[in-house]
Amino acid sequence: MNKYLFWLGISTILTGVANAEPLFLPSTNNNLSLSIYNQNLALVKDMRQAELKSGVNEVIFDGVAQRIQPETAIIYGENIKVLEQNYNYNLLSYQNFIERNIGKQVNTVRINPENGDNIYERAELIGTADGQPILRFNYGIDSNFGGRVVFNDIPAGLSNKPTLTAKLNTNSGGAKNLRLAYLTDGLSWKTDYVANVNNENSLNLTGWVTINNESGIDYENAKIQLIAGDVNVVRQAMPRMARGMMLMKANAVYDAAETASIEPESINSYELYTLPTTTSIANHQTKQIALIEKQDVAYKKEFTLNAPFYFDTNGDEFEKFHPEITYVIENKSESNLGISLPSGIIRFYENDKNGNLQFIGSNHIANTAKEDTLRLRLGDAFNISISGKTKKISEKEVSRQMQNKCANIKTRRTYDAEITVNNAEDNDNTVIISQNFRHDAKIIKESIKSTDKNATTKQWQIPVAKNDKTTLTYTVEITVNNRECN
Repeated sequence: MNKYLFWLGISTILTGVANAEPLFLPSTNNNLSLSIYNQNLALVKDMRQAELKSGVNEVIFDGVAQRIQPETAIIYGENIKVLEQNYNYNLLSYQNFIERNIGKQVNTVRINPENGDNIYERAELIGTADGQPILRFNYGIDSNFGGRVVFNDIPAGLSNKPTLTAKLNTNSGGAKNLRLAYLTDGLSWKTDYVANVNNENSLNLTGWVTINNESGIDYENAKIQLIAGDVNVVRQAMPRMARGMMLMKANAVYDAAETASIEPESINSYELYTLPTTTSIANHQTKQIALIEKQDVAYKKEFTLNAPFYFDTNGDEFEKFHPEITYVIENKSESNLGISLPSGIIRFYENDKNGNLQFIGSNHIANTAKEDTLRLRLGDAFNISISGKTKKISEKEVSRQMQNKCANIKTRRTYDAEITVNNAEDNDNTVIISQNFRHDAKIIKESIKSTDKNATTKQWQIPVAKNDKTTLTYTVEITVNNRECN
């Protein structure tokens, strides 16, 4: 069937306009742009050229996404007024063919079990049951037909892909640029980072953006912009056929393109990344594009442990705890970074003494603005162990107040604490020990000066030479309130 006549028939059914002559507008991909969000959502912006007549025109936009949100479609152009929009998502399927041919004569084919020849017959399709056709033959009604149903033609209103039709009014005919914009599901992007550690002070950082297209259409030579941040979206119920499309999957094809670092721009408190060149993304394809490349990014490696002392018994003890390994990166220009970083997974690699690349850990980063600090825990230090113990050395009642038949008793306890850090590495290291206290705790003496991490947490930086150990000791007073009743 001629493609133009096929779409002409569909458009006439959709709009109900007799003897209409719609304009078929194929996608030229010459002025196509995509704004892709983090939420499996994209804004598609397309331009089609049409030769319109003065007055009412009917146009067919071929090649829209299968997972389009039709209620979001916007059509605009110079001296153009949109009168009506229709979205056709009744795609070619066996069930749709059956439903559209009920009450009509169809051809059937079944196999002769004796000789294997085809048997051709005519029958009336009178209904369906559990997806099976119910057929009226001249010999009776068959509800369990074991052959095939052959249809005469394509039912009106069915198509091989979704289309958007519109009735437009213009008071000036001639060549017009019609712009189409709509939201579609099925397009998404995410960021993955690779950090190659150079030495104890710097690393090289590469950010790859991965774009996945499950929207049901190819995008050729599209200008692509990526929006970082969570945009509030009100979701509406989707048509039955459109929901079914969301379950369609195929094997992804991986492609890669390479660009230099892309500087983002701010838009309404979001970050917008514009890819410098156009690119093509086929349906069911995953494409990777280099987004960020930064060399010699400064970092610090910290070994940290939160000591598990409670100071509410006669004493606590722990043995051979391993501190967390945390990489600290200041997102500043002074650190050779200073760029907005979209959320994603960052994976760290480092060469061993023989020059072999090894994976050393990963973590997830949230959307990180310039001047923020990344603290990325990669695991626990194998060759650094920490042991500690506390001992109550005194307890003294400092006040007693009677209330009815009960006494409110305030007691001051004093504890000695000892924490030993054993460093079996071939490098000098500093281990940061934190300890939570009651709000009125008071450190009387300490072998290494502490700092306030927050209102209730003290922190010690303990230097430890390679293949050596260092012991921190301190004495703390804790006030305990108890209530005793006769």
